[in-house]
Amino acid sequence: MALPFTVIGGYLGAGKTTLLNRMLAQADGLRLVVLVNDFGDLNIDAALVRRHEGDTIELANGCLCCSLVSGFAEALSQVKARAESFDQVVIEASGVAEPLRVAEMAQGFGLPVDGMLVVVDAEQIDRQAADKYVGDVVRRQLRQGDLLLVNKLDRITADQRAGLHEWLEVLAPGVPRLEMVRGEVPLQLLLGLHRGRGLPSSLSQPLHEPDAAGAAHRHGDRFDTWTLRSDRPLSRLQLEHFAAGLGPGIYRTKGFVALAEDPGRRQLFQQVGQRWSLEPADPWGDDAPTSALVVIGRRGATSSGALQELLESGQALTGPPAGAALHRL
Repeated sequence: MALPFTVIGGYLGAGKTTLLNRMLAQADGLRLVVLVNDFGDLNIDAALVRRHEGDTIELANGCLCCSLVSGFAEALSQVKARAESFDQVVIEASGVAEPLRVAEMAQGFGLPVDGMLVVVDAEQIDRQAADKYVGDVVRRQLRQGDLLLVNKLDRITADQRAGLHEWLEVLAPGVPRLEMVRGEVPLQLLLGLHRGRGLPSSLSQPLHEPDAAGAAHRHGDRFDTWTLRSDRPLSRLQLEHFAAGLGPGIYRTKGFVALAEDPGRRQLFQQVGQRWSLEPADPWGDDAPTSALVVIGRRGATSSGALQELLESGQALTGPPAGAALHRL
């Protein structure tokens, strides 16, 4: 399968590089190719660097960092030549680039878009969006995201935080938002970690942390995971209904399903916000066809029972769900 491609956008200083550093630190067996404009900003632990040659840095954990100094096309060509060595491509777009344009270029190289993440500077975004020179670019960045990563929450008050979310909902209605401080966010919320190979064991574990200290800066008190299973084949219409029914409190959904229209093989289902995909995967072979989805979202946003009912309730539908605003990955 082609390497999935994730775009990290956001205006200058929002925290994109800090987020990339966090992602590299959490890779843990996931072989990332990270495309960046400047190696100097990447604060990579020296113990991780195995080899640094020209425009590439090879890391001991299997990840690779490529500079875009020679151009986007050349960097992607180099990555595709070694595609079998990696699991995911992540690019940090420039601060004035539109994520959608970067994603379109990646698709031109045959790479499926896995998501467009936009980092938001909680302290500065309102002023940036109002700037007469760059404000239109900033506003388009926000509207093009599959997920807004609201960063630097420690720099604003509780009242400012509430006002910021109201403002973002007006400016980018329906785009889910995820809060973070210094780029701290679980990697499984951002990338498709199980493409073509089954669900990794880490996704079946709860994200709660036993120590409540510093909860505002930790994952555990902010996220829940729900695992859904079904022994009955699901139709495409059911899956479309399910995708349309997930609310803004759900950030990521991933898993394999038994599709009624193609009973001989697994289908990989992925969703980020309102962007979703369904792709054929391996044959079932001797395994009994079973659907298993992992849903990750805001803590308390829903329940396993509500999600299970949503997954299985589309059987009687005779057309697309009303008001569905879905986009294929």
